[in-house]
Amino acid sequence: MDMNDVLKLMLNSGAAEEVGKKTGLSMTDAAEIMEDVLPMLLKGMQGQATNKQTQDSFLKALTDHSKDDTSDIGKFIKNVDTDDGAKIVNHLLGSQKEELAAKAKAKRKSAVDTKTVLKIMAILAPLLMSKMGSQATAKKAAKSSSNDMVDIVSGLLDGVDAGDVLKIVSKLI
Repeated sequence: MDMNDVLKLMLNSGAAEEVGKKTGLSMTDAAEIMEDVLPMLLKGMQGQATNKQTQDSFLKALTDHSKDDTSDIGKFIKNVDTDDGAKIVNHLLGSQKEELAAKAKAKRKSAVDTKTVLKIMAILAPLLMSKMGSQATAKKAAKSSSNDMVDIVSGLLDGVDAGDVLKIVSKLI
């Protein structure tokens, strides 16, 4: 399963409905915001994985999150730690998080505010970290121990660009 499959799974699993419940949005509004923020979070993951200063802590975080049970994505989202998610978003997007959330908000005609967009990011970030960590851990286990986890994570992320994510999401929503 590659990251495209993980994203399809997440979006077909009732994630938008659960995100809507946690934020007070309709499922449609939640799905639209998810469509906008998923590429942003993935791009932030790419940046963390390829930056020499951040990749060690990012890989440790991926390993830690790989242990999270995401077999039931709806249940995972119901119980997600949004404080942890906000910290992840801060690491992935840094000072750009407010600006990116405002851009996602501006794309929508609904009355979704920037704070709600940031909350959706905080809901999705731990899920993406867990799925990415699980994928990287599985791929590392399948290869010899001499392979570098950075290469594995970068390979997973290289297969998904923002345009691909938007195409996938638009077909699923």
